[in-house]
Amino acid sequence: MIITKKQRANFILVLCIFGLVVFPKTIFAASVYFTSSSHDIYPGDVFVIEAKISSPAERINVADGAFLFDHNALEVKELSTGGSTFSLWARAPTFSNEAGQISFIGGTPEGFQGENKLMLKAIFLAKKEGGALLNFQDDFSLFLGDGRGSKINPQRKQFVVHVLKRPPEVTPKNEWRSFIKEDKAPPEFIEAIISRDPHIFNNQYFVSFFATDKESGVAYYKVKEGDRDFVSAENPYLLQDQSLKSIVQIKAIDKAGNESIITPKLAPVPIPEISYKIYLIWILVVLAILILIFWLWRLWMTKLRKNIQK
Repeated sequence: MIITKKQRANFILVLCIFGLVVFPKTIFAASVYFTSSSHDIYPGDVFVIEAKISSPAERINVADGAFLFDHNALEVKELSTGGSTFSLWARAPTFSNEAGQISFIGGTPEGFQGENKLMLKAIFLAKKEGGALLNFQDDFSLFLGDGRGSKINPQRKQFVVHVLKRPPEVTPKNEWRSFIKEDKAPPEFIEAIISRDPHIFNNQYFVSFFATDKESGVAYYKVKEGDRDFVSAENPYLLQDQSLKSIVQIKAIDKAGNESIITPKLAPVPIPEISYKIYLIWILVVLAILILIFWLWRLWMTKLRKNIQK
């Protein structure tokens, strides 16, 4: 998905304003770095690197940027957002093995702070012996929830993967495949709503959806309408049946193959702006009539009292 500079700025500003309303602003150092539990990596091995944030005192809403890796020594097999501290992605993580780069824009409305917060997992193939450097780009930025989207440049820590010469008796390993086999938890849907908007799909009905997965991460989505088959879908998805007579189902599949299915709800129809004006006019008319009735009643009561006194 291609996003414009304006869309990126809006995404960052919305999350940062939310952070200002909910949490106070503090300014202390933050850092981004890599970790790995892999040991004794040899050419042909598949292993996992985690990109993380530590922010002990400042509350972060958005991370925007990329990190680089030695594409001569390493190759990205896939990326996973399973267990990420980010719940929203203006740009989901993507990679280029030719450029040796992984980039993304992620955020969370409530903000986060603390140590050892996961951004994403990168699954690498070791291609050759030697040291392979990973580092964050110089323009990698974090944004605070201070209502202005204040940009800070965190401390960036590089990481070196040491690929050793393989002993004859040691067979290649695949840590990611082993992790996938242990993942039995399906994704969890956060949102699934049918709605329409004059600015999207020419005011036709569409379904918007979002799910999270704490382990391997969501791999893809599928949508089913009525008796039709499930088809691959991206968010938002334009409905084929605009009459809304078909039952819609959304399926989220994680990288281990676990599935979750949900039936989206129909969003309440927004009241047009002109209706608000009409309601306001009627309210004012009713109030004017009540005031007039009250004034006439007071006038009648005053005359009645005068007649009684005579």
